[in-house]
Amino acid sequence: MMKKETQHIEFKPNFNEDVIETLVAFANAKGGQVLVGVDDKGNPVKNFTIGKESVLSVQEYPIKPVSTRGKCFKRVGNSNHLLSVSEVVNLHLQTLNTSWDAYPDTVHTLDDISLEKVESAIEEMRKNGLTIKENPLEFLEKQDLLREGRITNAAFLMFTKNDSFLTLFVNTQTKE
Repeated sequence: MMKKETQHIEFKPNFNEDVIETLVAFANAKGGQVLVGVDDKGNPVKNFTIGKESVLSVQEYPIKPVSTRGKCFKRVGNSNHLLSVSEVVNLHLQTLNTSWDAYPDTVHTLDDISLEKVESAIEEMRKNGLTIKENPLEFLEKQDLLREGRITNAAFLMFTKNDSFLTLFVNTQTKE
C-alpha cells in the first residue's frame, strides 16, 4: 500500500462528498486516483475490502472548470482548494485557448480606435515583407480584432485614439 498522498493520489476512508470534490480537483488538474477504504496514512480501513471498485480514477478533463454542487476545486500538492471566481474564469479562458484581450470590448466602439494607427501598423508590416492587401477594417476582421462590428479588447489597446492612460480611464468612466 502507498503511504503518502500526492498531487495525483488521495486516500479516503469511505465514499462521501469529499471523494467527489477530489475527483473534480483531479479533473481540473492532470488527473489522479482516489483510493477509498484507506486512511490518511495509507493503511487499509478495518472492515473494508479494497478492490477494483474502491479505486476511482479520473483523467484531466479537456474543458474546464469541472464543478460539483456549484463549486470548483483545484489540486494543490496533496490537498484540494476551492477556486476563487477569478481562478474559475481564468481556467475557463485557458481551456478555450482565449484570453480577455480576445473578447469583444463592451465599453468602446469602432469610433474609439484610430484607423490611421491600423494603417500605420499595416505599412510597418509591409516594410517587413508581409503582403497585406486588406484595408484597415478588413485587416481588423481578418485578425479577429473586429467581430460582428465590435472591436476586441486587444484592438482597443493597440489602436486606441487616446494615448494617455489617464485619458483612457476618464473616457471609460464617462461611458458608464
